[in-house]
Amino acid sequence: MINILDRVKGGDITRFLEAKGVGDNCPICLTGILSISVFDPEGVMDDQAPAVRVVHTINDGSHRGYGEFLRVCSHCAFIHYIRDIEVLDFIEQEGENGE
Repeated sequence: MINILDRVKGGDITRFLEAKGVGDNCPICLTGILSISVFDPEGVMDDQAPAVRVVHTINDGSHRGYGEFLRVCSHCAFIHYIRDIEVLDFIEQEGENGE
């Protein structure tokens, strides 16, 4: 299942990854750049576009208990999943620290 989270923007995920020291280079093909999956049909929202969140559903209808944001390689289509709870916690911590 795919959700669009208006409260989490592409820029939030970028800040999270930068804070963790995670780069944009694809670890598989080594030539592509990983881009954050956002909902921006017109391509004009930049970092303010809402993030796409994936929830993997199991055959019995249950799910893992968390969702994931994703980045996709522009060259080989490798998908890098980022657990949503980590990003949401980071955003909450930013708010508490006044950043």
